[in-house]
Amino acid sequence: MNEYEVTYSTGDVAKDLGVSKTTIINLVKEFNLEVRKNPKNGYRFFTTDDLHKVREIQNSIEEFGKEKTLRDWNNPKIKNNMKSSNNANLEEIETLKEGLTLQEQYNQSLIAEMTDLKEQVKNIQLKQLQKEELENLIIRELPVALKGALGEKDNQIAELKEQLSRIEEVQNNRDKMLVEALRQSQESHQQLAAGLSEKRNAKKWWEFWKF
Repeated sequence: MNEYEVTYSTGDVAKDLGVSKTTIINLVKEFNLEVRKNPKNGYRFFTTDDLHKVREIQNSIEEFGKEKTLRDWNNPKIKNNMKSSNNANLEEIETLKEGLTLQEQYNQSLIAEMTDLKEQVKNIQLKQLQKEELENLIIRELPVALKGALGEKDNQIAELKEQLSRIEEVQNNRDKMLVEALRQSQESHQQLAAGLSEKRNAKKWWEFWKF
């Protein structure tokens, strides 16, 4: 038995035809159907071909009676016609199975494409959300950052102004000191010149006796 082959139990066949298990067993025996048995448990298992044979026999019994159906089944010509009909049905079923398989593959392909599209949409939405969050962050934080940067620049300018003021103060003090030093130097020179002049004009004590 092919592990991929579809099989049915006696109960499955009975349920499909709407009869009892005993009826199915009797049909298998009376019509000498070659239904295989499971070597492990001895239970019969019906292939799809077996199922169609039993269904064909049961339909014939319901329409023409068991005796006529049994005679026809044992008649090689009629039996061959029944087998041909069954083979045609099997071919039709196989064609339908292939069509269903192709349809299933197509459906799976569509599902895969839809899943991929959903993932792409999700990624796009995520990127858009991240972009919006970044824009909101910039709008929210940029003024604060600019204010902080401007405040830091103002502090730097104030420090530079203070340094410049100190430099100017030092420069002014140095100029004052220089002017004062020059003034004192000039006064010293003037005093020295005046002293020399008085010294030249003063008579020595022995020069008082001269007339």
